[in-house]
Amino acid sequence: MALNWSDVDDLAQALQELYPQTDLSVLEYDELQKMVACISGFDDKTVPDQDDMEAVINAWINIQFPEEPERVKSGDID
Repeated sequence: MALNWSDVDDLAQALQELYPQTDLSVLEYDELQKMVACISGFDDKTVPDQDDMEAVINAWINIQFPEEPERVKSGDID
């Protein structure tokens, strides 16, 4: 199956597997574009726009830093 820029979650997962130590706070779009191009099965020749890039980075951030469920204090339970 060929991947393209709309496969945000699949791209983010592949990036996490290939580049787990990447500091996403300093990742630039041109670097991200090169990294995505190295993913096996990526076959999208279009130039991604800013929204595409942000979507992939945000999905990758959510993999690296999953939100913890909100904790309810036992005294707040009825």
